[in-house]
Amino acid sequence: MYLVGVDLGGTNIATALMDDKGNIIARRKTDTEAGKGPEKVMQNMIDCIYDVLGDKGIDSIRGIGLGIPGLVNPPKGICLFAGNLGWGRNIPVIDRFAAEFKVPVFMDNDVRVATLGEKHFGAGRGVDNLICITLGTGVGSGIIIDGKLYRGSTWNAGEIGHTTVFKDGLLCNCGNRGCLELYVSATGIARRAREYIQSGNFTLMAELVGHDLSKITSRTVSEACDLGDRLAIYIMEETAEILGIAVANYVDILNPELVIIGGGVSLVGDKLLVPLRRFVEQRAMRDLGKMVRIVRAELGDESGMVGAGALVMENMGLI
Repeated sequence: MYLVGVDLGGTNIATALMDDKGNIIARRKTDTEAGKGPEKVMQNMIDCIYDVLGDKGIDSIRGIGLGIPGLVNPPKGICLFAGNLGWGRNIPVIDRFAAEFKVPVFMDNDVRVATLGEKHFGAGRGVDNLICITLGTGVGSGIIIDGKLYRGSTWNAGEIGHTTVFKDGLLCNCGNRGCLELYVSATGIARRAREYIQSGNFTLMAELVGHDLSKITSRTVSEACDLGDRLAIYIMEETAEILGIAVANYVDILNPELVIIGGGVSLVGDKLLVPLRRFVEQRAMRDLGKMVRIVRAELGDESGMVGAGALVMENMGLI
């Protein structure tokens, strides 16, 4: 028997067929098409599940796990709000999949699901107190305390991306100002790079994108760092400092053994992680900052779909 894990992202839907040991048997990716509304997105997810099943058929799967971005209520099977998808309030999710496949369906926030993947099959194996932070289009986190995923009183713990790092900062789509997500996400890094260039700072980044600043991404910043570009290096250091403030707060409050950094921005590697470790050690309480380890996620872009499979395993007592 198999499990299906689905990771719903703002751009792509990643789906895996897995065995009960966490091994991926088959995987598929398709466009989210978020602009076409939740019904179209869920149909794309369903089509991707059928695609990954191939000739195995629905009867071969024990359950389906879904990682859904934004605020969710897993017991009720609804997405409360997903700003990055453009979803409004209280979108029913589980009922759609349960009616289609007639198997147990479980859902949770996409970052908490990715945290489960890293806990059981990635960088967090054997660690009972950890935080997993994902840096992508948005910023989120999952928290493991004493070996268990911590969800909070309304199932939405870990929204580190919407903690305030600048009291009079930019207006976020959550309604707050100065949210971490606006500065250290992939889009936030790219926006800051464009602003620095438009302010007259010299950089190789403009040449890397043919002077079309709309094409600048966090990867552009990383590539310019490798070329020794002073502005790009400054932006990466500044990103590490802003993120380090938020991580140090987490470290002081939760005292984790491990902080895992995932998501697309984490692919820049030591250019971010080395200064991040330094800033966390400077900002956190002395003993806590020195003992915590900060590492890159091991599962990469598979953490979400593997974690969605792990969500099924946890709920069915397989792990």
